[in-house]
Amino acid sequence: MNTSDMNETIQTILGRRSVRAYKPDQLEAGALELILEAGRYAPSAMNQQPWHFTVIQNLPLLEKLDTSCKSVFMESDIEALREVALKDGFTVFYHAPALIVVTGDSAALAPQYDCTLAMQNMMLAAASLDIGSCWVHSVMMFYATEKGKGLFQELGIVFPEGHKPFAAAVFGYSAAPLPEPGPRKSGDVTIMD
Repeated sequence: MNTSDMNETIQTILGRRSVRAYKPDQLEAGALELILEAGRYAPSAMNQQPWHFTVIQNLPLLEKLDTSCKSVFMESDIEALREVALKDGFTVFYHAPALIVVTGDSAALAPQYDCTLAMQNMMLAAASLDIGSCWVHSVMMFYATEKGKGLFQELGIVFPEGHKPFAAAVFGYSAAPLPEPGPRKSGDVTIMD
């Protein structure tokens, strides 16, 4: 299908890529607010909206958290994560100027899915504004450890009572052209008429 035959929403969805090289420029305040507003409008189970958005733009704080999240890769049982962490210059946040963590009320009906949908809305909103993003699962992996919970508190990153992180992504202006899309898997659709 030709992209000129698609509306802007479909073009944004198909054109979004994970960005792993960022300019140091902070997000413009208006753009950040639009991204967060898109997150607030995500669907949620029974419209509970169980999320809270924590935006971290403090660079020394991001660097400390990045180093700690990287330790999860180093200590992982998964060889591929250890190999990535050992590469020269590897950072889990890719030097992005902003990290958004979406926490959810653990007592809600479906907080993991609600928070993930909110993050997807924010990543697509960012793409529509020519702002890059990349999912960073290491935040949830690190927070799941006692060491991680302690460090979040030590750094002053405190989530609302009863909340835990379900989604995290970095955001910023891309420092490199977006990559071409990887091949899509086939055989992933069953239509029953």
